[in-house]
Amino acid sequence: MTEGPARADHAILEQVRAAVGAIDGALRGIVSFLTPLKPTLRNELIQLLGEHVERARMAKESLERLLADLERQNEECARR
Repeated sequence: MTEGPARADHAILEQVRAAVGAIDGALRGIVSFLTPLKPTLRNELIQLLGEHVERARMAKESLERLLADLERQNEECARR
């Protein structure tokens, strides 16, 4: 019966890792897209996207903290 929760924990960890990677990739893609643009267009797009990019960054950081907590809990359970 301990396999069920362990598998669920592993699946959750993988999903959180995938979400962090997806958000990170999206943020990097936005920066790569904006970098070569002319400053006026880049600034205009940054103003339009700024709030959304900030929310994505905050979500990524939150998921990274959650992932660290879950990994710590798994390590503690493995020691028992």
